[in-house]
Amino acid sequence: MNTVRSRQGGFTLIELIVVIVLLGILGAVATARFQDLSGSANAAALEGVTAEIQSASAINYAAAVIPGGPGADVTISAAPDNVCNTVIPGLMQSGVMPTGYTTAGNVAPACAAAGDSVVCVVTQAATTNTSNVNLLCTGP
Repeated sequence: MNTVRSRQGGFTLIELIVVIVLLGILGAVATARFQDLSGSANAAALEGVTAEIQSASAINYAAAVIPGGPGADVTISAAPDNVCNTVIPGLMQSGVMPTGYTTAGNVAPACAAAGDSVVCVVTQAATTNTSNVNLLCTGP
């Protein structure tokens, strides 16, 4: 009589342990890589806010200097010390600074002529990161 032995298929215990260890290593690497993205996100948010202000200032300046154009929405001239706090909200589409951001007074002197710029500092309250933004003057 011939007896045929059948061998059960499957993975050995060692093979399963190796796979579990490899998955654990991959998980640890992925977690460490994605864990500190909040710093990058905050920096990108600050850059976005300052870019919005910079673009709005350029559009405002262009509207002021185009002959027969609509004129500036916000006049930036003979800037007082608090020009950053008074003018920037007017440049924002919403009319206010985004929550968690503040502006500081002029870093550069006030406007002497159209096209000059006033430098303001935008601060992100959560991280105290700062960024400079140039406001283009619409007149002396």
